[in-house]
Amino acid sequence: YATHVFDVQAKLTPNFDTNALDVEFSTIDDAPVYYTLDGSEPTASSTKYEGKFSIKENTELKAIAIREGGINSRVFSEKISVNKATFKPITLLSQPAQNYAYTGETMLVDGLKGTSSNYRTGRWMGFQATDLVAVIDMLEATEISSAEIRNAVVTGDWIMDASEIVIEASDDNQTFKPVHTEKITDTKTEHWSDVSEHGFSFEPVTARYFKVTVKPAIFPDWHAGKGKKAFIFVDEIVLK
Repeated sequence: YATHVFDVQAKLTPNFDTNALDVEFSTIDDAPVYYTLDGSEPTASSTKYEGKFSIKENTELKAIAIREGGINSRVFSEKISVNKATFKPITLLSQPAQNYAYTGETMLVDGLKGTSSNYRTGRWMGFQATDLVAVIDMLEATEISSAEIRNAVVTGDWIMDASEIVIEASDDNQTFKPVHTEKITDTKTEHWSDVSEHGFSFEPVTARYFKVTVKPAIFPDWHAGKGKKAFIFVDEIVLK
């Protein structure tokens, strides 16, 4: 039989009222669940799950269901990475591809990253031949001096790396001033698949609103889509 039905089910929901990630655990048979927040392996001596709790900082969450005389679950594991944009209100100004919108714009600031270039896991939001344009409300004037964008790339599925990332800032969410533009060039001449990470720094800037634009690449000559705009997939917008 399929033992995975006894695993811990985790519901991880960004809460924009408390600026935190709400965590809820459940099992098929209401078995007791024990968890840790420091990456250590959970045991019956770990914290027992009693109900929904919240995470606001970098955390390596692990949980296990322990059954007397029964089948213990596999260990659930999730890394939560928090930056200044995490759990902040976000507005998408462009439309994601219908099949790859998943839970919507909140997944871009939920602290949860894709663990591989498998863009179908629900952790990567996809945009077909269009820019990703999002505005993050930091809730108050906030200084940032670096950013990070990760792309899932599977060129055989017509998903390319980003070609350009633009950061803009505003105090009123009306007039935006350019902060930094990062050009990205893919020099590969054959199909590849990986998570492409783009981290860059710039002069510190303080503002309440930051607009992030991620532009797709044009398929190169060696690709069957030569001359057309590609898909882009992004998991998280990081501002520090």
